[in-house]
Amino acid sequence: MKTQKLILPVAALLVLVILGVTVARSTVEDWRKYQEQYAELSMAKGGAAGALQPIEVKQDRLLGFGDDRIDRCRSCHVAVDDPRFVDGKEPLKTHPSIAPHTFNLLGCTVCHEGDGRATTADLAHGKDKFWVEPLLTGQFIEASCARCHPAPYPAEAKHLRRGRELFEHNPCVGCHLVQGLSRGTLGIELTDVGLKRDVEFFRKKLTKPLFDVASTVMPRLKLSEQDKDDLATFLKSLKGRVLAEDPMSYRARLKAFDNAQPPEVEVAVEIGKKEVESRGCVMCHRLGDKDGERAPDLSFLGQIREPAYVEAHLAEPRQHAPDSIMPAFWMSPSERKAVAAYLTSLQGFVKPATPAEQYKLMCIRCHGEKGDGNGPVAESLLPRPRVFTNARFFNWLPDQRAYNAIRNGVPGTAMPAFGRILGDEDAKAMFAWIRATFAPQKEPIPPRTVPDRNPVAYGPDSVQRGRRIFQERCYGCHGRIGNGKGPNAPEMLPRPRNLTNHNFFTPLPDTRLFESITYGVVGTGMPPWDVFPDDQRWDLVNYVRSLSSSGPAASERRK
Repeated sequence: MKTQKLILPVAALLVLVILGVTVARSTVEDWRKYQEQYAELSMAKGGAAGALQPIEVKQDRLLGFGDDRIDRCRSCHVAVDDPRFVDGKEPLKTHPSIAPHTFNLLGCTVCHEGDGRATTADLAHGKDKFWVEPLLTGQFIEASCARCHPAPYPAEAKHLRRGRELFEHNPCVGCHLVQGLSRGTLGIELTDVGLKRDVEFFRKKLTKPLFDVASTVMPRLKLSEQDKDDLATFLKSLKGRVLAEDPMSYRARLKAFDNAQPPEVEVAVEIGKKEVESRGCVMCHRLGDKDGERAPDLSFLGQIREPAYVEAHLAEPRQHAPDSIMPAFWMSPSERKAVAAYLTSLQGFVKPATPAEQYKLMCIRCHGEKGDGNGPVAESLLPRPRVFTNARFFNWLPDQRAYNAIRNGVPGTAMPAFGRILGDEDAKAMFAWIRATFAPQKEPIPPRTVPDRNPVAYGPDSVQRGRRIFQERCYGCHGRIGNGKGPNAPEMLPRPRNLTNHNFFTPLPDTRLFESITYGVVGTGMPPWDVFPDDQRWDLVNYVRSLSSSGPAASERRK
């Protein structure tokens, strides 16, 4: 009973304490202090207008900028429209003119972002780690111009304009989708990325693409610090529909963009050269004295590729190498022909006299100076370049196969046919030099027994049996769909083979696949699977044929 009698007075006391603390805190809040200072300084500057303003939270309700906004920024920044405070210190400082806009209609967060409802400096400036719109300062404020002003943007927003130009003339436009601007399919959509990420994220991503996603294929672009700032400004501006554009007009513009066709051009070398220069190819490839160090050298492409190959590659890079990270650019057939004409006119390779010098010009870019498969473009290529220092693999690899790879290239990969510029004798000399330099120890390997043909007919029953075995034993490395991206794959070098690679598997005989399954691949993560009966291994061969669309397996041309 006594306890019950105490509950009411204790509760009342707690309420009084809370009220007291609230009142006390309200008298020491920063906005109150700044308004009092403003009143004193206004009197000193010879005017009573500021001194007569009530001390209160000042609130602007902003309409017409998407969702209704509440700005309380001028609770601290009370002098933004007072010309007497041009030389003042923040927050009691005159804001540069925003004419023809007014603060009552435009507010602060429409341009500066931050949390307009907050009344403490840190929260108002968006320093809460969960707030996605931290305060924009300096040139990054220009990102907000695009909220109302469509491209080409006001002339004063020079950094925003420069950022869009960088986006359009770098690989960004080929990889990423921005509705109404670009048609990329390789990277994430960026149409409204400015609503989800802050400027600091964009700068980090442009500096080190791997900082947040270790598996990204985004190249590290060679940008100056100012270029990174300008591009980050543009990316921050991407927030979907421009508010000055009504929804119907917006949808009509997007539809027209989606239905547009790329322009036809004259098929000429000079036209192709302009196309290559305008699309930022050198941000990844090497061409002359410019080198993005992310993709193969184009300086002598005409000596190793035919125009038809280049045209087809521009139309769909993954038809030649299914793991290629090159985007399929929006180009007309005549544009592709013009680019192919220009690139295949490049014949800048002059063959050095020795294999060592030839290796420096032709091979280091992918295979590395030390033959370790870590050349400057290696991380962009799947499958990765062969590691010549893998002594166990080279001890097992038949010389003829290695020589054929140099001479004829490897279908389904970035390895071209260097025999076209080396010739047979120099190709043999190159392989001999590679083996002697990087893997000189060659030991005999035990003899292998491999049938001369596939005795199991390719058909639905065999493929289904092979599929069951594959899903039980092979998916951990090769993935459920056979694309080489199983859960164990990131921990393995070389990576598991992409079994859907049609170009790679089509020329291989069934006996080669059977040998790899039976004995494994020495020097890689592929173990021998000789525990399975022969007929089950042949079923696996047929299933791999189905994955790569390279059947039928039992044909006479592929024994």
